[in-house]
Amino acid sequence: MSTGLANNSVSHAGHDTSPLAALIGPAILPDRFSPALPMNMVRILLGLFYTPHIYQKLSGIDASLGFFAKAGLEPAPLFLGLAILCESLALVTLVGGFFTRWTALLSAGCMVVAAYATFATKGVNWYWAKGGVEYLVLWGLLSLAVSADAWRRSSR
Repeated sequence: MSTGLANNSVSHAGHDTSPLAALIGPAILPDRFSPALPMNMVRILLGLFYTPHIYQKLSGIDASLGFFAKAGLEPAPLFLGLAILCESLALVTLVGGFFTRWTALLSAGCMVVAAYATFATKGVNWYWAKGGVEYLVLWGLLSLAVSADAWRRSSR
């Protein structure tokens, strides 16, 4: 059964998939829960790590709005909504292995914005325990690695 998206094979009619479908990639990552592929665990953990961040934003909306405003991300309600949407999408899709090429890039983009907000509110610092971006950089780089792995695995 086809998902209607590229699987890098020739269709039944003998035509190659469209360039757009090839770019989008498979809807479901091949072998997405195989324990033999260590990047699956990295991908799933990256997704699950969004859970407390989403919860914090939803349970402390006033504080979150204040943080976004202090970071210069105005209007704060819009940027808070975008953050919750992007993080929730990353949580579901990374854990499930859906559209992993692109949602892992979305995750890396979230980390770039989070690093900017951290610099804007706490100043430039590396060490995470002192309000630095060390954790965000690691999360972003691992997200890029998951995206690269998804491109590699789905282009076989």
